[in-house]
Amino acid sequence: MTYFAFSAALLLAALPFAAQSQQIPDNLKGSGEVVITSGGGTWEAAQKKAFFDPFSRDTGIKVVLVPEDQAKLLASAKLGQPEADITSIEGGQLSSWVTKDAVEDMDYSFFAKTTLASIPEKLKNKDGVGALLYSLVVAYNTKKFPEDGKHPNNWVDFYNVKEFPGKRSLPKCEKIVGGGLLEGAIMGDGVPANEVYPIDMDRAFAKIAELKPDVGRWWVAGADAPQSLIDGEVDMAAAYNGRIFGAKAQGAPLALSWEQSLLQYDYWVIVKGSPNKTNAAKFLAYISRPEPQATFAEAISYGPVNNDAFKLVPKEMLDVLPGAPELAKKQLFQDYDWWNKTGADGRTNYDVALQRCVALLSQ
Repeated sequence: MTYFAFSAALLLAALPFAAQSQQIPDNLKGSGEVVITSGGGTWEAAQKKAFFDPFSRDTGIKVVLVPEDQAKLLASAKLGQPEADITSIEGGQLSSWVTKDAVEDMDYSFFAKTTLASIPEKLKNKDGVGALLYSLVVAYNTKKFPEDGKHPNNWVDFYNVKEFPGKRSLPKCEKIVGGGLLEGAIMGDGVPANEVYPIDMDRAFAKIAELKPDVGRWWVAGADAPQSLIDGEVDMAAAYNGRIFGAKAQGAPLALSWEQSLLQYDYWVIVKGSPNKTNAAKFLAYISRPEPQATFAEAISYGPVNNDAFKLVPKEMLDVLPGAPELAKKQLFQDYDWWNKTGADGRTNYDVALQRCVALLSQ
């Protein structure tokens, strides 16, 4: 899971839906408990307000939290004694969890038809349901590129060192998927967003090699990109929208463009062998409704996975939430299925790209 820095003001904002008990279908009510992993901090605080506390209040099912440790959770599931019923994982990790036989099939029978109809198809997997949306964007330092002047708007600009001179920050090989390295490069070479997949790796790596002398920082941690911009180490960066918003809220001279941004997402999964499988399905059906999704989005600036939730958040937030109707027109859903596709040699596209990336950066 990738965590972002956020403005404390967002968490302290009024959360109208969390304080109201919605009309809850009887099929979501029950007893006992459901055990969920959580990452703590502002992430957990927003989940408690939007999901955990209201779910317990409205259904009678107790939410028990355990610290997120995916390696430990996978090991416990392999032993048939999972330490949690539910966890959230990056979209690109789902295939690996399925291969490890670590997840239960999703039970969508508890979801209202209107809820299911409002969740994008990509987020309704048989092995998991969407947890949130976030974005990988082109970000820049406004001291070098003023927002009201000439500044980079997309990946073509990012890779154009003649028109936009300065050092860049790109993700290292470990973050080749989460950091959108190949997608950004292929769009930077002029490929339209709707033609990115399947990615032409030869073309993408050639473009990265071309930019390599102008890369001042190769980042792994999400916080590295905005920090390198703030420190003046680089002038523009591939970065997570939440990190840039968080830094900007604290006064950093940063801005971003939504053009050609990657729309990324996490999945909620029910862990294999879950002793509270039914309660887990009820929880996911409950929090996928528009009201909890809107509350969560308002609290922490992640995009909701239910499109109807966009109708419930303050209008000014539609300019900053990944996946919001107008922003989505400028965005590209990252294709995790392509990344996990296996070739004739048994290797996934991720395996091949990772090897090529390591070779390129070691030169």
